[in-house]
Amino acid sequence: MLEDRERLAREAVRRVKKNAPWLFTKKGSRRFYRAHMERAEIETLVALAREGDKDAAEILRKYARGARRAGLNVPTDLHEFLLECSIDGPPKARPGSSPKDTGLRDLTIAMLVDMASRDYGFPEYRNIEHRGQGTGPMSACLLVAEELGLGLKERRVEEIWAERKEIVRRPRHSPH
Repeated sequence: MLEDRERLAREAVRRVKKNAPWLFTKKGSRRFYRAHMERAEIETLVALAREGDKDAAEILRKYARGARRAGLNVPTDLHEFLLECSIDGPPKARPGSSPKDTGLRDLTIAMLVDMASRDYGFPEYRNIEHRGQGTGPMSACLLVAEELGLGLKERRVEEIWAERKEIVRRPRHSPH
């Protein structure tokens, strides 16, 4: 029975990886965030652009051009940001990788850990004495780390799960 649950859970993780490989790529993650940013509030985009997010700045420029062509006024935040950019140049992004590079991958990993835990009954974590060892019971984090084959160790999957657990398990409100 435990072997059947483990086999089924592993098959489910492999199926996600096979059917939606883009969920685990930098390009897929960037596309996902770009699509969500295009629907974001202007204030959110201005805040992101002020932190150096080039996608947010580009979306704001397109919005401002459209507003100008239509003869509309832009929100004060956007107007101030555009004025700052014309005087000082665009804000510089922080060096290093962006959360947009791995955000979708990490969210997907957290959802897979949640699935292995809730749907197949595995504990989220193994006891600390078994971490990094070839002994001890299977956990949702270990199973996902092994099946994804992304070079992630059990400990990294545990960190991703700890960071995103609240997002994944947040109650969803019905649209009604």
